[in-house]
Amino acid sequence: MVLLLQLLFSFAVTVVYAVISHISLSVASGLILIGIFLAAFIVFIIVIVLIIIIIIFATEKLDKKKMYKHNILNIMGEYIFNFLFRVKLVVTGKENLPKNNRFVIYANHIEYTDPIYIKQIFKKNPVAYVGKESLFKIFLIKNLLSGAGCIPISRNVDRSALQSILESIKIVKNGQPMGVFPEGTRTYSNDLLDFKPGAFKVAVKSQADIVPVCLYNMHGLLENKSLKRHVAYIHILPIIEYEAYKEFNTITIAEMVRTKINNQLDIFKENIPESKTK
Repeated sequence: MVLLLQLLFSFAVTVVYAVISHISLSVASGLILIGIFLAAFIVFIIVIVLIIIIIIFATEKLDKKKMYKHNILNIMGEYIFNFLFRVKLVVTGKENLPKNNRFVIYANHIEYTDPIYIKQIFKKNPVAYVGKESLFKIFLIKNLLSGAGCIPISRNVDRSALQSILESIKIVKNGQPMGVFPEGTRTYSNDLLDFKPGAFKVAVKSQADIVPVCLYNMHGLLENKSLKRHVAYIHILPIIEYEAYKEFNTITIAEMVRTKINNQLDIFKENIPESKTK
């Protein structure tokens, strides 16, 4: 949508310039028109960025569950990370998407951009994330994340980390789904680390359903220097309803979810070549 508007705007500006300037047909004139088109293309990006910045600051304190906020994030994500980075996202298991907002997503974590692509799939839900604390110290990023309901968490097991978990539980109880990466860090590969059982307290204490999500070939997309599109894969596994796991402890739940995601990774590895990274 944004790309289409950008192209139409750039084309319209170029046509108007050509008409007003009574430009003649020549190689030099053609180069000028190309320059005008590119300039308009860049100006459009700058204007959109400024509008988004204004919206972020103007709406930061408003209801974090409002879908227009999350729609803006998805539009930005698709434009920057799908179009500009030339990423094609192949999604399977859409039949397993939840019908309400009382759920917690648990996914393997490969690359910085994982949350952006997951949000695109759950575009009907105001999904927020438990994210690393350092991201909330970056100008504008912190406003964007906090305005969407995301919660910063320390990598240290301390009082602030516990407070973040408690805040996440409260948010899910209030009807906003959360996304959690139980490995606690990025792997930059299609292999799994151990899952931290404490991450599953968010689902257990909020009595929410668990939505396991498997990511594959997400690594390397930021280093893609070829003209070919990078193909990444996401599979939504069947929902684990609260009633099905409520008698288990978090260690058992963590292993259960990890096994499901790991089995799906094995299926991907058997059928799809892995991306080559540096």
